[in-house]
Amino acid sequence: MIRDDFLEEARELPSVQPMERVVAWSVFRSRDDARALLQHVHLAQGQALVGGHGRDSVGEYWWVGVQVQDLSAWGNSSAINKGRRGDS
Repeated sequence: MIRDDFLEEARELPSVQPMERVVAWSVFRSRDDARALLQHVHLAQGQALVGGHGRDSVGEYWWVGVQVQDLSAWGNSSAINKGRRGDS
């Protein structure tokens, strides 16, 4: 069973509210669409799924991201989604 309880957490996108060591994320307008992504994510050692939900000027959104234990192991810091390191 895929763990998806983090989608119920009220949490802004890392591009709005930086989250430590989150390097990639995707945004969806429905919880079902966000959950559908989970079965396609393959994590390496030291990586975990994170996410949550929030609201913007368009409406509700859900997001799914990858949090790494070690940013230097991720590789090129410019490859971090939205150009934000999320480690401030």
